[in-house]
Amino acid sequence: MLKAVGIISEYNPFHNGHLYQLKEAKRLTGADLVVVIMSGNWVQRGEPALVDKWTRTDIAIRNGADLVIELPFQCAVQPVDLFAKYAVNILGNLKCSYLSFGCENNQINFNELSHFKKIKQDIKSYLDANTPYSAAIRDYVYSKTGKRISSPNDVLGMNYAISNSALECPMKLYPVKRLGANHHDSDLNYKADISSASAIRSAILKHDNDFSKFLPNYNIHFDEIITWNAFFPYLKYMISMSSTNELSQIYQMSEGLEFKLKKEINASNSFEEFISKIKSKRYTYARLKRLCCYILLNYQNDAIFEYIRVLGFNNLGKSYLKQVKKSIDIPIISRVNKSNLNNELRYEYRAGFMTGIITNENEDLYRFPLIYK
Repeated sequence: MLKAVGIISEYNPFHNGHLYQLKEAKRLTGADLVVVIMSGNWVQRGEPALVDKWTRTDIAIRNGADLVIELPFQCAVQPVDLFAKYAVNILGNLKCSYLSFGCENNQINFNELSHFKKIKQDIKSYLDANTPYSAAIRDYVYSKTGKRISSPNDVLGMNYAISNSALECPMKLYPVKRLGANHHDSDLNYKADISSASAIRSAILKHDNDFSKFLPNYNIHFDEIITWNAFFPYLKYMISMSSTNELSQIYQMSEGLEFKLKKEINASNSFEEFISKIKSKRYTYARLKRLCCYILLNYQNDAIFEYIRVLGFNNLGKSYLKQVKKSIDIPIISRVNKSNLNNELRYEYRAGFMTGIITNENEDLYRFPLIYK
């Protein structure tokens, strides 16, 4: 029986640190293959991925992944706790034996953190009008363990552990210590061959070609990357043409934000200008960017559809899918059809359609999993 280690990723873009993690995850666990859950064309912080999901799938499989599964839009573009929950649930449905993730502090006992199953109820006393949910969780964990969990990867790891503990068959956790750079480092680390994705994205946006040394050898030109500004005219149209009542129905629209959006949109000439005008202490940039994604796709309070969308695999990945297929209780989607476009893939199709407007490529229709020997 094949045993799989799961990795949750965005690969935005895929860099040497990701390559290291893939190799370490397989080495530490002794797994037969690597299953990657990857965000589609929009990522957790409410931003478009620099390159489309099919290109990133191709890069992942050529660099060590055996099976790539899409994390749907309505699961990927979420606060960190829900992002972790939905991604971990997919790995659980796929019967992965292990879960590996990057961390900044490998002294943290993530299995200990997994005991906080009722964290949402317990942290109420740590929340107030000026405290983001993620900060309340960090304060709660510190009060219980005496350990500060502050870096984004460690916060993610904590949420993975909590979500994993709720599975019927929890996976064994294998954190991998990040090398060379911290998650949010803004400058390239010229002393090593690993830099953070944030620093690499910043260099790409500035057309600083020095970033290439931090990427494995793959044939991608970053001359036509996708940014929010490409979508801003469509966002401006959606907000301008929608009534405040219609905007109030958008997922996570709260506390009269719709009035602030309507007030500022027409006087804004770029996405960055618009976000700066609606920013306040109450809302993080990521929270507001996610809200803009929901508006763009008219995403309302719909139920989350659980399914497994296959983006690509090699022979090992194919064998593993065949092994676990009969024990999976949710739909496995490899081909787009009228039924799943109107149901499971409804918002993923909208997200892909918006990307396709920019790239002139179909992201879902007429697309099939990438297959490698």
